[in-house]
Amino acid sequence: MKSQMIYSLDIGSSKIVALVGSINKDGFEIHGISNYYYVTNNKVNDFACINNGVICDLEVIVQKSQQVLDEARIKADCSFGGVILNFAGASLLNKYSNYEISLNNQSVTADIIQKLIDTAKQINYPSSYEILDFEVQEYVLDNENYTINPIHLTAAKIQSNINLFFGNVGQINNLKNVMRYTSYELAKIVPAGILSGLAVLNHEEKELGCCLIDIGAGTTDVVIYENGFIRYLCSIPFGGETITRDVAAALKISRNLAEDIKLKYGSLRYANGGTVTHKFNEGISITDHRGINTSVSRKLLIDVISKRVKDILSTVKSTLIDKKIYDIIKSGIVITGGSSALVSLEDFAKQTFDLPTRIGVPNYSGNFSEIIMSPKYSTSIGALYFAQQYMQNEINNTYNKSSNGVLGKLKKIFK
Repeated sequence: MKSQMIYSLDIGSSKIVALVGSINKDGFEIHGISNYYYVTNNKVNDFACINNGVICDLEVIVQKSQQVLDEARIKADCSFGGVILNFAGASLLNKYSNYEISLNNQSVTADIIQKLIDTAKQINYPSSYEILDFEVQEYVLDNENYTINPIHLTAAKIQSNINLFFGNVGQINNLKNVMRYTSYELAKIVPAGILSGLAVLNHEEKELGCCLIDIGAGTTDVVIYENGFIRYLCSIPFGGETITRDVAAALKISRNLAEDIKLKYGSLRYANGGTVTHKFNEGISITDHRGINTSVSRKLLIDVISKRVKDILSTVKSTLIDKKIYDIIKSGIVITGGSSALVSLEDFAKQTFDLPTRIGVPNYSGNFSEIIMSPKYSTSIGALYFAQQYMQNEINNTYNKSSNGVLGKLKKIFK
């Protein structure tokens, strides 16, 4: 099968990223990339365009999305194509559903599988929510035999167990409107954490039980895997931008300067009081927004960052404990996203969770790898993994291509 082109568009709270790649049976290759960072614009109001993953200024987001998509397309020297968008925000949730059919000892067909899925999706949920996608996790034959591929098997009855992913209708429609007003066609909207997981996690981590934490600018996306399936996901409405704002308020400096010194001088203070820096008590010389040379406390900077990061990670931990899924995380924690660049975050998180922890870097070695091999691009690269898995299902010609949801068929994904 020849290569196909697909676009990835990550509309985040601090930046918009577009990638265009060619997808084939062996993987994908990136041919164009473009970024728009809100901070590079002198209009402070640009930061009001996205609030915790929610679009608040459609006109600006459409304009900038069109810009980065066009720039990526021109660099790749290719035609227009379908776009995979990610979804983040506090409204993201999942819910399990199942449905049972009596087979009377007949074999399972593709039509039966489709009926199981379609009926399981017809559960009651608030009118303000919409199903983004789903994942068939297993089928149960005669109440005791589990399988992921029941085609042609014979049983008295079969039950489907499906994990449904929901998002706020208004937020989903706003993402659709972004694409409607650009020159590009929407292929699919996928929860951001799922895409990041495709880019940074390996098979063994998903099988053993893993917690992915994607700390972006406006949201922190959490996905729990076990036995290769997604068991739980959510999106917490604060992230790296919250840390920056806290630093700006504490040090009484501008937001942009706070971001600079957070990345250049910031680190985390461990539970035992230690830090990664030997210059903990030294001051940081800066020129503030008034043009005045002054000094700010490195100790205060580290304390502010540590407090907010602890808040984020503790919220994740308490959520997983409340949902009674903390104990399934056998493999450990993987942290990715732009804010995972904070110095000593890996050790800090290891202390918080008391679990093995690593920073998740996208698995990619082709064109632009020197740029793309960064946690801040995990979601964008994950969209290309998503498209590649769809193509592989098409090549394999299995029943999954129409019924497996997250790894299932995407209408009009390729142009």
